[in-house]
Parts: sequence; C-alpha cells; structure tokens
Amino acid sequence: MNGIANLAGKIRVDVQWREGLIQQVQLHSSRPREITRVLQAKPLTQALSMVPMIYSMCAVAQTVASLQAAESALGIEIKPEVTHARQLLVQAETARELGLRLSQYWLADTAQVVALMQWFTGVSQELRWALDLNPRVSNLIEVQRISSELKAILLPLVGMETELSRLLFGDASHTPIGEQLCDLQETFGDIELALGVLPLEVQQRADLEWIKGCLASADAVEFSAMPDADGICFETGVWVRNRESGLVVQGRAAGLNELTLRFLAMVSELQALPARMRSMEPHAALPAGDSGPERGAGMGMVDAARGVLIHRIVLDGNSVSNCKVEDYNIVAPTEWNFHPRGTLVQMLEGVQVNRERLHSLVEKLILLVDPCVAWEIEVGN
Repeated sequence: MNGIANLAGKIRVDVQWREGLIQQVQLHSSRPREITRVLQAKPLTQALSMVPMIYSMCAVAQTVASLQAAESALGIEIKPEVTHARQLLVQAETARELGLRLSQYWLADTAQVVALMQWFTGVSQELRWALDLNPRVSNLIEVQRISSELKAILLPLVGMETELSRLLFGDASHTPIGEQLCDLQETFGDIELALGVLPLEVQQRADLEWIKGCLASADAVEFSAMPDADGICFETGVWVRNRESGLVVQGRAAGLNELTLRFLAMVSELQALPARMRSMEPHAALPAGDSGPERGAGMGMVDAARGVLIHRIVLDGNSVSNCKVEDYNIVAPTEWNFHPRGTLVQMLEGVQVNRERLHSLVEKLILLVDPCVAWEIEVGN
C-alpha cells in the first residue's frame, strides 16, 4: 500500500468456517485512533486545510463537516445558498464514489468512469467557493444542468428503474446491471443471511445529542473508533438510505436474497441522485453547535457517500484570526459499519454456505457495506 493507505489503515476480516457453517467473524482495524491529534494546537485555518489531505477518500464531505463544526463553534450563521452548494457537492461526491465502485468492482466496465470523473471535477471547480469558512455566495448554482449531465452519465451504468422492475418479476435482461443482478441471485439466492444492525437515525438536532455527549466525554477517542450506544450497534450509508426504496421493496417482495437487495439499494441510490440534486432547495444548516457550559465547541454532520460523518471541534479563541484547535474528534461511517459487533458480523455468523462460495460471499458483502479503507479476508477452518 502507498503512504496514504498506510496512514488510513485497513480492516482485516477473519472468518472461522467449519462443516458448512460460518462459526465466527472477527474484525480487526488498524485505522489510527488518534489521528486527529495532529490538528490540535493548530490555528483553525491551518487545521481546516489539513482535513481533506488527511481524509482524501471523501475529501468534500470531510471538508463540509469540518466547516460546519468550526462555523457552529464560532456562532457563524451560514447563508442558505452556501449550505445548498455544499449539499450539492456532497451529492456529487456520492455519485462519483458509488459510480466508481459499481464500474470497477461489479460491472468491470470503466467506460463511464472518465466521464464521471470529468463531471465531478467540473462541479467541484464550479462550486469550490462554498468550501471556505463563512464564504460569500459566488455565483448562480445551475442545478438543472448539473443534474442533467449526471443523469446522462449514469444512465448507461444503472439504466432505469422500470427496466429492473420488469427483471425482478422474471423478464430476461441483457443489460450489465440486470446480468449482475441475476448472477448474484443465482449464486447466493439459497443462502440465508441474517439482517444487519439497527439503522442510524440522525435526522433532527435531538438525534445528535447522545453522540455529542459521547464525543464530549473522556472516552471520545474510544467512541470514535468503535461507536455504539451502550452496546447497541448501528449501520449507516447506502443501505439505510435506500432500504425502503421502490426497487428494494419490489426485490424483497420477489424473494431476493439480502445480498442482492443490498446491490439493488446501491443501484437505486445512483438512479435517484440526479432527481435528488434537482429537488434540493437552499435552507439553513442543521444547528449542530454545542450548548451548555463548554464554550467554543461545535459539531458538523454530513450524510456522505458511505454514511453519516460527524466532526466535533473545540476552539480556543473567539474569532477566526486568533483561535486554535483545542480538541478535534471524528466519527466516520466505516467505524459505524465495520464495528466488531456490527452489520458484517451480525449478517454472517451462523450462516450456512459451502467452502467454494464462502470467500466470494464475504467479499461481496464487504463491498456492499463499503469501507473507506483497504481490507482483506482471512478464512480459517
């Protein structure tokens, strides 16, 4: 692995299998627990510039969450147009991440990758002004054009929902998505996977309160590495956002395997992204600033490509020019989704599967839960 990958760490999935049964699944993460310490004592502007370099996988979402946290800590009220531009940038990054994942790992078709990357680069440059601390509104946001361009790029990849709806009820398909869907169901349709853990609900300000309390405690570093609520684990991301989408509901009614349903959830998200971007309207940011005796603290929350991303910052100082970072903590989607007692473990332990299909089953489920770091599988008998 390169230097960035080494800095990010990786996840190892140890699977114990015997006599046709997955006996145990253990997750081991080498993700550095205290990497945010490099931001402490830094001037705020310097720390904010470092965030996307440290967390390069979803740099836009990380930047937006860091800006939200800093702005709420400083009591800065952001204009709705700024929030709108940032939301669009996060959605654009989600399209890039999921489109790349689908092309490279599922369809073996990279023809659309170049167009998708060029589109994302163009949108990023166009809306770059919004990724500054308390920025001025720079230009008109051409949402209709941006979303139409994305739809034209994604259509060859994911097709239309009506095409896949027909396929779910027995029609033949010669599209790459349809063929992959059929292959997943034929290969794993007889395997009974368990359900995952509870969905992480962070829709209102009140939903953040218990997370804020954990990040403000003395155990903040441990919580960031393995977040749960008194032993209850949660999942976030593509499956949580799309588990009740039209395609997934139809697939469930047609009796599709849990693995295949998760693949449908990814497809459904990509199909819905252009319309979701068009329907977004300017509004004020979710108020995430801390209340109570601790001053100069703030939180930022972004629903990124892989799920809910939360930043919490504590500042020493009362203005951009004179404040430094006193404390900084991040809870990333991968820590929710690859918790040692989380979804992957819950879905796989106790599952009956023959040895020939074991590795592929675990691999495909990891891809669908989707970590933001490198991973490996080790199988022991």
